Amino acid sequence: MGGAMIAYDARHNPPAPLAQVTIANIMQRRRHRNAPALLDTGSDITAIPRSLASEIQVYPIGQIRLEDVRAQTQKVLTYAVQLTIADLMIPRLEVILTGLDYVILGRDVMNRLYVLLNGPEAAFDFRMTPFASTPVPPNSV
Repeated sequence: MGGAMIAYDARHNPPAPLAQVTIANIMQRRRHRNAPALLDTGSDITAIPRSLASEIQVYPIGQIRLEDVRAQTQKVLTYAVQLTIADLMIPRLEVILTGLDYVILGRDVMNRLYVLLNGPEAAFDFRMTPFASTPVPPNSV
């Protein structure tokens, strides 16, 4: 990315950081869709809309135990997709499904990027390289 920051999506209350991603079937990459993705630092794993999974025809590859916000666990199926966000392409990412109409981008993806959330200005940015152009000397803090 780089340059101008991306404005938070004001359709969420409070406004939230949403980026565009491309989700593809790993075996048939022609089967792909672009979708908005909520950057969710509280989510361990990325989740894609159930409707999107059906459109690109992905099938379960495994299952994991998932803990929800009430600390209750359940087994859920996982699916393999190709995910592209900006300059980052992940050829095989294990995801779960959600009933939402947007992707939940978890730390499994965000931990591969430098993410800058500027809450006071309701804007964000992400990229493959650090935001700081020069390293801060260790003794200067």
